[in-house]
Amino acid sequence: MPEDRPDRTFTEYHRAHRHAAGVQETDAPRFQIPAMGDRYPRSSLPALEVATWAREEHPERFEAFDLALFEAFFGRTEDISDPLVLGRIGALVGLEPSALSDVLGTGRYRPMVFEEYLEAANQGIHGIPTILLPGQAPIVGAVPYPDLKRAVDRALAGTAAQRPRDASSGAMVIQEGTAFLDRPTSG
Repeated sequence: MPEDRPDRTFTEYHRAHRHAAGVQETDAPRFQIPAMGDRYPRSSLPALEVATWAREEHPERFEAFDLALFEAFFGRTEDISDPLVLGRIGALVGLEPSALSDVLGTGRYRPMVFEEYLEAANQGIHGIPTILLPGQAPIVGAVPYPDLKRAVDRALAGTAAQRPRDASSGAMVIQEGTAFLDRPTSG
């Protein structure tokens, strides 16, 4: 649950996950390894509220904002629970800091954030990031890129085998708007 916890600090668990992420391929994002005991963001709620606002109201800026949040937290260990930090990150991608501040002040997107959180929890998702691929257990946390690529390749191969084929040409039939990697399947 995205709760406010002012006593949070980086633990060995956080360091281990960042270390695993930090030994990725050269084109992977950079991860800063914080010292144990360094201050950890009080809550993910402010960042989630602002990200939801960006996704809903400024979809053309959402991807850039999402990446900027990732880099701020994992790459520079910034406190993404701080409204001033969020305002600065938003401004970098063209979001108006005063509008962002209003979003946090009104709590307008908080119910949506909690609804999405509960939906994920009901599906067994309790960690960020979690990647769901058909026919496989959820992939939670930072995993080496080659392992993630193998999992995606297996999922794509399995999904491609299940896709309908055109009777005359044998080509796969792909319907517009169909998402093949959106939820796990049993198997």
